[in-house]
Amino acid sequence: MESAQKLTALALTAALLALVLKKQNPELALALTLCACALGAGLLLSGLQPVVELARSLGKRAELDGDLTAPLWKCLGMTLLTEITASVCADAGQSALAKLVELGGGILCVAVSLPLLQALLALIEELL
Repeated sequence: MESAQKLTALALTAALLALVLKKQNPELALALTLCACALGAGLLLSGLQPVVELARSLGKRAELDGDLTAPLWKCLGMTLLTEITASVCADAGQSALAKLVELGGGILCVAVSLPLLQALLALIEELL
């Protein structure tokens, strides 16, 4: 709960300051937004630790190989990073860059997931 309050205060303060600064100095407003996103991501990372531990525990119980779960974690990280980056680009008025980042994130997730797909196909071949 404390992290949510800190994140909310950070986001609202940064948004208000960026709104005021945008008229006078749009570059500084963008830099403020980037800094607020970095600080907010740092706050969120500490909250993800229990989720990661639970996922590892479930993976061990299900006897899943780390090679099979690694693409999922990579895709999750890329998805979050691309979403934030695309939003910042859109806020900066660069909608074409935002769409490019979103497209790139999707393509990279598919590329990272190829080993998982190959393992699935090998498993299907074994069953047949």
